[in-house]
Amino acid sequence: MAISTNLPIKDMDATKQYFEQVYDQPIEFSQNVVDALYAFFIERTDNKETALALVYTTLVTALEARVDPMAMLDKFEGLDDFVLDSQLALFLNISRTPTSMLGVQNIPKVNKHISRTILS
Repeated sequence: MAISTNLPIKDMDATKQYFEQVYDQPIEFSQNVVDALYAFFIERTDNKETALALVYTTLVTALEARVDPMAMLDKFEGLDDFVLDSQLALFLNISRTPTSMLGVQNIPKVNKHISRTILS
């Protein structure tokens, strides 16, 4: 039994391909930059997948912020692990939406009349 539709059936593949490639915009950086970032993050994390993910997000954030990734790497290299975590979170938050910030705790303020009625 055929289903009646207004969509052209023959173009469904083209539509699917368009939406699958919406966010696939290639980014280009020198292999030296990628290698330097990878070496830095693999030394800090000891995990290949984590290091690659950090390299990618650092490059994308640097591109969006129009910052040289090697300049950011120079700033990160002199930091101890605790300070690096907070500085890296601040840097990566440049490209994130306010509802998904890294390392930020958002505790909503509850109206006192509402909090009175909530039993603990």
